[in-house]
Amino acid sequence: MRLHPTIRLILIILLLLGHAWLYRSFFVDDAFITFRVVQQWTRGNGLVYNIGERVEAYSNFLWVVLLAPFDHLSFNLVLVSKMLGGVLGALAVLLTYRFARRLPFPEFSPLLLAVSAPFTAWMMGGLETNLFTLLLVLGGFRFVREEETGRGWLSGLLFGLLALTRPEGLLFAAVAGGLRLGRLYQAGVRPTRQDWFRLAAGAALIVPYYLWRYGYYGYFLPNTVYAKAMGLHPRPLLEGGLYLYQNFEAIGGFFFLALPLLLLLAQAERPLFANYLLLNLAAYAFFVFAGGGDWMPLQRFLVHILPFTYLLIHAGLARLWEIWPGRWGKVLLAGLVLGQLGYLLFGSLEYNFISGVRNAPLIPDGGLIAEALRRHVQPGDTIALVDAGVFAYLLPLDARAVDMVGLADEHIAHRPPQFPSGLFGRGDGFGKWDVDYVLAQQPKVVTVHLRGQTEDGVWQTDFTGTTLLLNDPRFQEQYELVSGGDIGGVFVRKK
Repeated sequence: MRLHPTIRLILIILLLLGHAWLYRSFFVDDAFITFRVVQQWTRGNGLVYNIGERVEAYSNFLWVVLLAPFDHLSFNLVLVSKMLGGVLGALAVLLTYRFARRLPFPEFSPLLLAVSAPFTAWMMGGLETNLFTLLLVLGGFRFVREEETGRGWLSGLLFGLLALTRPEGLLFAAVAGGLRLGRLYQAGVRPTRQDWFRLAAGAALIVPYYLWRYGYYGYFLPNTVYAKAMGLHPRPLLEGGLYLYQNFEAIGGFFFLALPLLLLLAQAERPLFANYLLLNLAAYAFFVFAGGGDWMPLQRFLVHILPFTYLLIHAGLARLWEIWPGRWGKVLLAGLVLGQLGYLLFGSLEYNFISGVRNAPLIPDGGLIAEALRRHVQPGDTIALVDAGVFAYLLPLDARAVDMVGLADEHIAHRPPQFPSGLFGRGDGFGKWDVDYVLAQQPKVVTVHLRGQTEDGVWQTDFTGTTLLLNDPRFQEQYELVSGGDIGGVFVRKK
């Protein structure tokens, strides 16, 4: 008995939510930077990380706006972000199904998303990942429909919202615009009224927002972009290439990605939606490669483009179904599909049961380090951190937090990058730190990822900037360790 398509789709959504529940304890520290900004805003201190310092420590404006009403009503932002992530992820799966209805067995793309560890885990990650993914799928779906029917301009508005969610939203808007210009050039016609409406709808959101950002913060891009920028150093290209390889591996490798894509590329005439998806995939791959990828686990950047990627795999396998003759060809194709699903499920089980993500608390409390901070930090104090999220979030809002990595600190973010550990060395982060600057802030408390001391008394951390700080004679004269462990240490200024 064949199930009705609606029943199949409901089962896929239940699988998605059940899979996401395995990752209910997954979270990243950067989410708490956003939460601190939200709390500052709802309490009348502005869209800032520290009171009185106009630094854009977040890169997800629309996510901040979405969370603010919940914080105003005193909801727990950790739980709210997880619930919103679940809803937005489910909506993205449903939209992927709408996109896939032009292909045989349209449930296949949503099913791939439901069993994908990166997609389901980041539904619980606390950041704007699934909001961005949903808007990208919705904007792409509307754009393709508008191009196919010759009517509508709503995609311009959706791409504008995408650019307000993350800076790279502009990239996807540019891809759609470039494809449209190419089609107009091939047809030898001028832009239509629909094109101008689409452009005006996006510009009506993007232009005022960027002008406000420059007027409020003094820069056109978030502080996080400057903090992560490594200039012309070859290091980001190496890290970006490795990140792309990890993405390729997370999806399943050659037979699950490259083979279907090669089949699509070999077609003399590809459907419009396939060309659109391929252009997005190529542009985003170049963006990730040039930008150095991302440090966060479970391929966060891959999630943004994952629905488009699985739609392309789906289209390539549909093409394979057409050209693969005979019963044995169909059997081999079925094995390929089952292998893809099994590969993704195995990756999820490995991360859950081997990496131990399920053992973490549902709501992070900062552990022993946070307890030490509460004992020593009073309202108005200055602290220096490498984890600028959860520890700062748990402290009074009028405590000034100096982010020694630079995500929430303007001075460090605009430092020239340096990599003393070499091209392949570890521990240099984004190459941004300033020991003199941190000491000049006279923080009452300093927290680091402490790894211990060598036999000759040299402090070891996992970040070059904090290793240099701890071993600076001025620091050792002024500070003492009050709490240490395997993953962190708290130093307090001597009385």
